[in-house]
Amino acid sequence: MLGQRIKELRNQANLTQQELAEGIISRTYLSLIEKNSVHPSTNVLKKLSVRLNCTLEDFTSSSEDKNLSLLEIKKEIKWAENHVLMNDFKKLNDFINKKYETLPGINEAEKGAINWVRASVYFHNKDYVNARLYVEKAIEIVKKMRDVTLYIRSLELLARIEYEVGNVMEAINHLTKANKITIVENIVNITRVSVLFYLGNYYSRVGEFYVAIKLCEEALELNTKLNTHHLALNIENTLGRSYQATKDNKQAEYHYRRAISYAELRPVSFDYVGSLSNLSMLLSSLGRINEAYEMITKCNKLLDEHEFEHPYAVNVRLHLADVMIEKGMYDEARSIIAEYIELDDSGYGDELMGDLETKLENYQGALSYYKDALNGNEHVYYFGRIAKKIANIYEILGDLKQSNEYYKKCINLYEDSLPYMV
Repeated sequence: MLGQRIKELRNQANLTQQELAEGIISRTYLSLIEKNSVHPSTNVLKKLSVRLNCTLEDFTSSSEDKNLSLLEIKKEIKWAENHVLMNDFKKLNDFINKKYETLPGINEAEKGAINWVRASVYFHNKDYVNARLYVEKAIEIVKKMRDVTLYIRSLELLARIEYEVGNVMEAINHLTKANKITIVENIVNITRVSVLFYLGNYYSRVGEFYVAIKLCEEALELNTKLNTHHLALNIENTLGRSYQATKDNKQAEYHYRRAISYAELRPVSFDYVGSLSNLSMLLSSLGRINEAYEMITKCNKLLDEHEFEHPYAVNVRLHLADVMIEKGMYDEARSIIAEYIELDDSGYGDELMGDLETKLENYQGALSYYKDALNGNEHVYYFGRIAKKIANIYEILGDLKQSNEYYKKCINLYEDSLPYMV
């Protein structure tokens, strides 16, 4: 009814009866209108609509959810934001279908938050097209606001989208911009921890390990200052990988074990499996084969028990074969690689088959597998090690010309990585 709708719009605009009525009609008359005891003239309705920032048609149409007051809607928007920050998306699919941003009384910051939540949900569901659409809407709304927190979160999300679709340098650029804003604005909260972690993680992925270490160590220091453990498990794993790549194996083991300790505080998850797997591969490289084998076998048993669906689960399976090769369990390793090589598009499975054939001194077979591995979709930085293995085999075979060519290729592959580095 008309009176009920006017009251609803007044509440959404956060106005008292006196504030709405002042200069137009008396508060008592407005009260009678809202009770549907009287019907106002069109002239009065026009004046009320101006103050309520709505149209005359809005007086006769229902809001999207007339059971919710504006205050309740604002609380729901904040609730949705908090659920994204807690990485809890189970209850957000309904929220993203609501058109709260079209309601009177919803401010620009809230409109930006709604679009950021939508983008986050789509990202969680791996719908990167819609995720990009809504995060760009959020950025357009919030980029000029005084409070830069949501702008930084939106840049971070856009970076993660770019990374997932293969645009690593675009991801790094967005995060670098976000990080500069946190420095200029002196932001000291978990949003900055996130930016530092993802920036460090992406630099690690392109082989710029010392930069990655600096950024992740800064993220840990900020966590300590804030008395939080935000993304701590992920940060520790990135530090472990980065220190391992720089041959600081003592620090690498320290950080992998810290990652495992964080994972053990939660119900068993793939994060726990991945952290154990990372440490097992480090131990294998250090010649601690039995420890590595025990750990990676545990990882594979956990995969069997919990059936985790994760893109890196195949890597954990292949890690077992990797350790088996070092233990001399060649038949068992070949069986595992054969089972999972078709599911691997990184080239790792082919590289392992090359390693196996090298151990068996089947050098021609090893060359074939290594060359197939170079066609994988791993980052160019990591193909340098495969080119070096090929060069070593040609040297064993006495073909120094081919060996020299692949040593040059190895150098070129590392040089190709330089545009990604600072």
